[in-house]
Amino acid sequence: MEDFISKCRQAAGYIGEWDRVTAIGHRDADGICASAILKMGFKNKEVDIRIIRHSTDLEELARQCKGTLPVFVDYGSSEIKNIEKAFDDFFILDHHPTREEHPKMVNPWDHGIDGTRELSGAGVTYFVAKAYNSENTRLSNIALVGAMGDKMYLSGFKGPNKVILDDAREENILNNGEERERLMVSELPFHTEWISALDVANIIDSCASVNRPEVAVDMLLGDRDAYRTAMDIHNEYKNRYDSQMDAIRSSWEGIVADNSQHLAYFIYLPQTEPGFTGALAEEIVLETPDKPVVIISKAPYGLKASGRSTDEQIGKYGIDLGRALSVASSRCGGKGGGHDVAAGATFDGSEIESFKSIATLELFSQWRSRLKMIFEMEAENEKRSSSLSSSLAVDNERYGSTSSMAISLGNKIYIMVLSEDIGTFKNTVDDLIVCLTSSKDIVGLRTDIME
Repeated sequence: MEDFISKCRQAAGYIGEWDRVTAIGHRDADGICASAILKMGFKNKEVDIRIIRHSTDLEELARQCKGTLPVFVDYGSSEIKNIEKAFDDFFILDHHPTREEHPKMVNPWDHGIDGTRELSGAGVTYFVAKAYNSENTRLSNIALVGAMGDKMYLSGFKGPNKVILDDAREENILNNGEERERLMVSELPFHTEWISALDVANIIDSCASVNRPEVAVDMLLGDRDAYRTAMDIHNEYKNRYDSQMDAIRSSWEGIVADNSQHLAYFIYLPQTEPGFTGALAEEIVLETPDKPVVIISKAPYGLKASGRSTDEQIGKYGIDLGRALSVASSRCGGKGGGHDVAAGATFDGSEIESFKSIATLELFSQWRSRLKMIFEMEAENEKRSSSLSSSLAVDNERYGSTSSMAISLGNKIYIMVLSEDIGTFKNTVDDLIVCLTSSKDIVGLRTDIME
């Protein structure tokens, strides 16, 4: 924790050297709260706020930020190389998993802190603001709203999040401090009375989901009219959300059948809207404990996917949804990433089947199973590959302790076998070997028993 605080002090000193700063926040409650904290925490500076999507053109953004220090909040860990190319100078305050440290980034993962469960992007920004001016502990209520937006209450407030909780309690702006989702805060700039931090996060997310993040920003900065507008947006959002959830539930039998050969429920319906995919996936995954949920929708820039897993799935299977969606989207003309439990991606709309197959292969490579085997085959062409994978699909009701999935990717066919029982595993593999070696349509075959 000490080295993390030290890094926050360095960041505060660096940002404090600039007269003009641009807070560039991720388009959700956490990113919007982080942006507001940066602006209010460095109130003696001129701080502009821009809320962006993952699909934002960074080079164009750099031109717009000329003459200011761009500070990415709740964003940037997976985009460091692209940010370095586009910007002459920058700083990143983020909590998403990162593969490398950077001198101009504060990220809890670099200091042994779990950024998925112990500190949000708003929390990282809060610690930097607190290092800049100790009076910024008054912003702990907004940091807690950001944490609630990233559902950190599900794991309980611990580590740095517990410090923020204690700061808010010291400032007398926290009530029900140990009751997780019932956390109440006061003295928000737009609402001085006690209010549910989770409700505020949901209101902010509603604005972000319907492309009105500026309303949420203005609300957090103290605009009462913006608060009323945000409430209207939130009520309309709930109606649209309920309609989409009804569509998913009424189609559930078909969704299950369509995903019998995948290691996630990939849901793509005409009714799903890009601003709602994350919230929908979050609710559906709690009803389907066997595998993660990825909801896909059309967007102006292609297709958008939001995936959710659960701590129970991660503990049991060892999966990292953020990595799976990152790998799949990068090979399908897009980009993505996030946490093991919550992730997102954008990709080329013509690549949806490839996206599902690649994500499934990546999840399979991660999946913790006693016995695991993959068959990789080559067909004459892509059309034949798709046809063969359909014919090789196994009804997984046959063996309760062994499951087998067949998918196609280009002219390749992959059959994946997972099992906890040596007997049914052997029977399944033997059957597959007989079937595959006798097929005249397969021109190449490779097998691999995986640890």
